[in-house]
Amino acid sequence: MNSSLFTIVISVMNQMESTRECVSRIRVLASQHIPILIIDNGSDLIHQRELQSLSDYYIRNDHNLGVIPAMNQAWHVLHTPYIMYMHNDIFLMESQFNLRIHRVLNEIRNIGVAGFGGGHSVHCSGVRTSFTSNLLDAEVHGTRMEEDYVPSVVLDGMCLMIRRELILEMGGIAQEYAYHHYYDMDVCLEAIYRGYKVITIGIHHQHVGTQTSSKSDYATWLQQKGTSDAALYQSNQSIFREKWGHKSYVVVDGSFHYADIHGAISMKS
Repeated sequence: MNSSLFTIVISVMNQMESTRECVSRIRVLASQHIPILIIDNGSDLIHQRELQSLSDYYIRNDHNLGVIPAMNQAWHVLHTPYIMYMHNDIFLMESQFNLRIHRVLNEIRNIGVAGFGGGHSVHCSGVRTSFTSNLLDAEVHGTRMEEDYVPSVVLDGMCLMIRRELILEMGGIAQEYAYHHYYDMDVCLEAIYRGYKVITIGIHHQHVGTQTSSKSDYATWLQQKGTSDAALYQSNQSIFREKWGHKSYVVVDGSFHYADIHGAISMKS
């Protein structure tokens, strides 16, 4: 294997301890060098040199743009077939994790989005109705994956491997939503209704979670934007319902047959 099918994109604002651990796990466990783009979303300048040293590519934003705008910076400069957007509080636990990802992405045709945790159904009011993963504490969140991969409808934004071709087709990622919340479910449904498959790959990992939303500077940043996390969540949920609510629900079976209230959804051949 001479090159990676994907580049890993990690958006950070400080949180250096988590970022160091996240990148270290990638470097130690991968069977080959995986390119990493760090998007420095307004971190303290004292961290700039270290963040550059941790990455192969580096983008510096002087202030926090939010998750979605930062994600949309990446695909303008990266050209691997897939772009893996990964939170900096994911700690991989699987040796040669990239080999399994490569094998699955090559084995299954027309994958639009892949991730580390997802569900086979969603209610289009904006509620994920199932969840499976190979998280360290998978049973706390749903069920533990025993399979190599499973067909899915929506994935958790902690890790999204998005086909670059799909991003270009969409003209960007979830740009109608502000900052974050609901972009993960939206991009998965966009993929499905454009004929692409969505899958969960059973990579063993730990996800600490709430590393941003629990911080006081996050609340301060949102106040400066004239909102709060609860208000932002509700606003983006309303956008999601307006966009997808008429589908009622979306489900998938073990053979990648997708359907909503109106019947079968056509997939690419």
